[in-house]
Amino acid sequence: MVVTKIEVSDMIMTGNLFNESGYDVSKSADNLAELRGKIIMQYLADEFPDVEICADIAIQQTSGRPRPLEVLVYNEKNETNPAESATLQARLSQKLTEDTADYSWAIRTV
Repeated sequence: MVVTKIEVSDMIMTGNLFNESGYDVSKSADNLAELRGKIIMQYLADEFPDVEICADIAIQQTSGRPRPLEVLVYNEKNETNPAESATLQARLSQKLTEDTADYSWAIRTV
């Protein structure tokens, strides 16, 4: 299968970011969204050169059940490939978890 396009949707729920006080939640969420977007774009550009990539990182000002990363991989007929999408979703999710675990994106208020 020839991959022609990849779409990624992610959502950050600000109420789920921290278990303690002392953080600027809004600025931290912005930093996290920017970092996650860079990680996604770089990873996909390295793995799939010359493929159209669309990434959208939403920030929701609530807490609740986190929404998993959504990945859609399209072929030359503009059809999605569910198996390839699921595989890439798992790899990208793991990469994002590893690369954001150090909380370097978090902004302390104290």
